Amino acid sequence: MDPKTLFLETARSLRLTACGACSIDFSKDLSQALSKAGPVPFAPAEAEKRLSPESLLPGARSFFVILFPYKTEEREMGNIALYARSEDYHRVNHRYMDRIIEVAAKAFPQARFKALTDTSPMVDRWLAYAAGLGFFGRNHCLIHPVYGSYVTIGAILTTLPLSPDTPLTLSCGDCRLCERACPGKIIGKEPFNPWHCKSYLTQKKEDLTEEEQDIIRKTPLIFGCDGCQNCCPYNRKAPPSPLPEIRENRIPFLTKEMMESMSNRAFDKTYKNYAFAWRGKKVLLRNWHIVHEK
Repeated sequence: MDPKTLFLETARSLRLTACGACSIDFSKDLSQALSKAGPVPFAPAEAEKRLSPESLLPGARSFFVILFPYKTEEREMGNIALYARSEDYHRVNHRYMDRIIEVAAKAFPQARFKALTDTSPMVDRWLAYAAGLGFFGRNHCLIHPVYGSYVTIGAILTTLPLSPDTPLTLSCGDCRLCERACPGKIIGKEPFNPWHCKSYLTQKKEDLTEEEQDIIRKTPLIFGCDGCQNCCPYNRKAPPSPLPEIRENRIPFLTKEMMESMSNRAFDKTYKNYAFAWRGKKVLLRNWHIVHEK
């Protein structure tokens, strides 16, 4: 069995059906596009650092890219973004990728692998695009034809050669629903200003300006922002995630009383397995007060 087929079959056995591969040899167009797009919150500013897979795994040749759907049938509004209501996707994604690597390592003992999700310098959305797993929406999210943008992205960097997939040619067409739904009004504007994205602002530790507080105040969420995603036609028709971890132990909301009753240490210990906890109780309480100010 060739390496890519093994990766795909192993992923499917784990209910992961949105997978593809791409080479580490990125085009000049990609480098130019990243430079033109400018910096992204919580990522290296220099395009070169975001396109250097061999610095992460010497001898690397390919990426096997996986989308992890996180939509549920949950009806509760809540005040936490959908992706952060279940166990931290970094932990979940790595567990699945470790199982795939375990199978591949037995079949190809000379090969080497490195699992990546979100915290590496690599640009996950570009990897997914290069692997034929979606197109870039007007809101700059990667949109998969089936699962929409309700996905997190993982990639296995490997020294194995994997036949690359072809990027999709889909687009948002004339749809502009996300432009109207965006609290920061950054969609459809040039240059794109990620620093006014509500999702970023709810995670910003520094003091917020009045303008930034106004953006947070526009929707009930105190962590993240699903504004542009909730209205997307692709997301409305997307099926629920097949992953059991997405449905289990969900926390849709945090109350002021709940947070104030805990010390910082107790809060961190209680919610350490959730992505919303990474900035700490203080930032979340700040956001709660902003959202509920009259």
